[in-house]
Amino acid sequence: MATDISIPELQVLFNLVKGPVGIKYPLYDFEVATLRESPAGFVLSGMCTRDDFEEEAGRFGELAYDMPAYGDVIQSMLAAGILSYRNAGDFEDLKMAYRKMNREVMFSLDTNMLYDGFSSNAQINPYLFLLTDLVQQEIESALNTKYSPQAISLLKRSAMYEGGLLDELVNQKMKRSRLAAYGALAEFQKIRDQARIVKGVGPGSSDKEQNDLLIVQSVKAAERFALLVHLTADINVADLCMAEGVSCFLFEKPHAIDARECTPGQAVDLVSRLAVAFGVVKVGPAFIYGEYRGKGARRESLKVVIRNPGMEGEFVRELELCRKLSGLGIER
Repeated sequence: MATDISIPELQVLFNLVKGPVGIKYPLYDFEVATLRESPAGFVLSGMCTRDDFEEEAGRFGELAYDMPAYGDVIQSMLAAGILSYRNAGDFEDLKMAYRKMNREVMFSLDTNMLYDGFSSNAQINPYLFLLTDLVQQEIESALNTKYSPQAISLLKRSAMYEGGLLDELVNQKMKRSRLAAYGALAEFQKIRDQARIVKGVGPGSSDKEQNDLLIVQSVKAAERFALLVHLTADINVADLCMAEGVSCFLFEKPHAIDARECTPGQAVDLVSRLAVAFGVVKVGPAFIYGEYRGKGARRESLKVVIRNPGMEGEFVRELELCRKLSGLGIER
């Protein structure tokens, strides 16, 4: 039996898993990470490596680009607030320097910063963000890539384990679209009502390099509104900023996963983001789908399938109880 849940309701599942919580992509033969309970939340252990992913994805030939990759794990951990950019401290120093100068600065967000969940974790008031409409267009251009039945058949033939799980993804969003719809676009929508949105200097392009240039030029044109610093994690965009005379801060993504602990909330966020990036993840005997038939516009909905009948019954009972208590509207 399948159960649709909201992201916070994953905590109910975590509570039922006895011992360490292993997170796995069921089509790969290794665990992404193991969560062990600690007084502060969870300790992360048994972390995957880049080589693990490259070896497994290589089995899928021309569709390897759509399979889970090490970069997806890093991005999910950044967005969940478990990992930080390598030079995050330098950015905090920059903000402090502007405060000491008594100057208000606005931060322009490059598209990649929305994919990384930066605006949710940066502790910056949304009214200090500026975005060009080209960023929104760039995200929206990635929304409609879907799996054909033929593509799923190819993936299933290459899968050594649990290939049948892929049937759930027929005519559903491919990885590129999932990350855009449930990651970057969701992040944009969180801040758009408070952030300043400015029109681009020209129409968007399907050419990424041309689009990057248009975004940088649009930021330069918007400098009349405020002192602006463009934020990006793309070195090519940083080079364009230098060439166009736009103030820029280049964030350095971590090359490896060095996080060792996380809070319960971050663990829930991580699993939900991995479910979106991978399509499906396995936690103990439970399969958690981030994309599935019938999901529709319910962006923060997940589907849980538990193969252990005893645990499935307990999960449904605990979930119903939690929903009833939540419906009472009792606050602490």
